[in-house]
Amino acid sequence: MPSRTFWRTVRRSLLPAILLGAAICVAAPARAATVELFAPRPFGYFLGDVITLEAAVTLDPGFKLEPSSLPRPRPVTYWLDLRSADLTELAAVHGARRYRLLLSYQTFYAPLETRGLDIPAVPLTARDGDQVLNLSVPSWNFAASPLRSLVAGGAANPMALQPDIAPLPHPLRADLRRVAGATAVGLASILGLAILRGWGPFGRLRPPFSAAARDIRRILAAPSAEAYSKALLRLHRAFDAASGHRLFADDVPAFLAGCPHLATEADTIAHFFHASRIAFFGKGADAAMVEMTPDALLSLARRLAVAERKGAARPVAAPTQREATA
Repeated sequence: MPSRTFWRTVRRSLLPAILLGAAICVAAPARAATVELFAPRPFGYFLGDVITLEAAVTLDPGFKLEPSSLPRPRPVTYWLDLRSADLTELAAVHGARRYRLLLSYQTFYAPLETRGLDIPAVPLTARDGDQVLNLSVPSWNFAASPLRSLVAGGAANPMALQPDIAPLPHPLRADLRRVAGATAVGLASILGLAILRGWGPFGRLRPPFSAAARDIRRILAAPSAEAYSKALLRLHRAFDAASGHRLFADDVPAFLAGCPHLATEADTIAHFFHASRIAFFGKGADAAMVEMTPDALLSLARRLAVAERKGAARPVAAPTQREATA
């Protein structure tokens, strides 16, 4: 059994070494740091796919990740681009800083067959005053797949490109019926408007006073003695067409008796014939325009056209016994 002197000698020899090691541990700066990589599936990537890697970085108290050490978006290799690098600082735990780094890559590699590729490691730097700590996001390997096989496959190859799916047929019968109905309504409306306005071949079907009102408005667009005379003659032709013969001033009472819908304008019609006599057999058109102005002449033509349309809408009365025997 060792003596007390032996244990005393051992204690005296180890005590300085233990104290020195403890002092070194206390004085040395902490160098511990962790970088955890969280990656998606390592297979099934094609040309143009985007791959996002997430790295969780934890540093000892006092250390801070240098933003300048973060990679900038750039081409990493001829087939790999770094599209973005987003750093987010998380809540500290026991004074230790924590970060989340998202690295978004896009691959442009077009393999002829399934091939493993490496995304290289990303170096980072942490600093605590003058102390520098070098970190690294580990590299990551994934499998790139070709878009299609080099060997043309048939029905036995389930991975062969299939023809596009044909679109489902859309029934057009209801739509065609609506289009046909709308077209028929539109054509009927245009036909009715053409008859009403006397367009083209329908000009002959236009009632005489309605046609005269339209022509007189055009003639009197630039009033003059000559235009006024033409307007008078145009309205005379309308009276002739309505009566079926040349209508003179003395024939107006009999004409109005046969056209009771125009009887409300009897005085104005007599005034018109008086102005016409002055224009063609008296002092001339200038004096006639004093008797009946161009505006009054156009207004008379329009009122006769309105009365004409109202009269055409009324049923024709049966002739009396006196009219039948006359």
